[in-house]
Amino acid sequence: MTFAVPDSLLGVLLASVAAVGFAGQFLCIRLGTDDGDVTDAVLVVLASHVVLLAPAVFALHSRPYAALVTPLSVASFAAAGIVGMFVARLLMFTSIEALGANVTSPVIASNVLFATIFAVVVLGERLTASHFVGIVLIVAGIAVVSWETAAAADTDRSIRETGKTIVLPLAAAVCIGIEPIFVSIGLAEGTPILPGLVVMASAATAGFVGYLAVTGSLGGVPLRSPSTAWYVAGGLSTTVGFVAYFAALAVAPVVLVMPLLQLTPLLVVVLSVLFLPRRLERVTWRVTASAVVVVLGATVVSVVG
Repeated sequence: MTFAVPDSLLGVLLASVAAVGFAGQFLCIRLGTDDGDVTDAVLVVLASHVVLLAPAVFALHSRPYAALVTPLSVASFAAAGIVGMFVARLLMFTSIEALGANVTSPVIASNVLFATIFAVVVLGERLTASHFVGIVLIVAGIAVVSWETAAAADTDRSIRETGKTIVLPLAAAVCIGIEPIFVSIGLAEGTPILPGLVVMASAATAGFVGYLAVTGSLGGVPLRSPSTAWYVAGGLSTTVGFVAYFAALAVAPVVLVMPLLQLTPLLVVVLSVLFLPRRLERVTWRVTASAVVVVLGATVVSVVG
């Protein structure tokens, strides 16, 4: 006897796995950039995606491999890689190094607002009143945690200066919000998840290497450095997150999947308390409460999805 799992429930489960994978990335990058370099972190994580995923494509799919993609899907996944993996990752990792994982992850969670707007406008998906309530809760939690962390870092900081502290993660959130639109277009072309991810990661890696070459920043990565080990761990964690995220988008709408990924801030708070030294991350009760509000908003969206 077999039991059919509804697509909405499967989407919830996969998006939750993705949230765990992305939370692990925040901690690994925070630990690695304590003594390491952000550009090394981005390069190692992107290269890890290609190394981990490309063999899986050859193992799980049959020739001709070119038949797995179409010109439109390649363009869509490449655009997703440049915007969501390259640009967003550079902004996000810089923010993690400068502001910490606990302030960066909730602000990054605002991508749900941008993703939902883009999904409604571009893909024609339906936004219900309950979805809107959940999104408001998420954004409210983000606002509080961002203000609390900025205020804790500098009590003399003005409102304008406080706002400037979240420009990097907020810009990353916009990029991440755009990403699923390109991903959905690529999946609609019939391209499987893994080949799409390989195209995405390859485009992001090539784009980042080109960026480093143009800016004169291209150099060697210390292979035996503890920081590099953390970057590899971050790449592995993120790869798991992306596979689950792609799979969730394949069976569920963007307005359901993206809010569920906002479980990440609460997971980051919990893992920070358990594993990160206090000198790297300062977790207050307001930060924790705000993360809970974010998760409550994500729960509302998942229940009505």
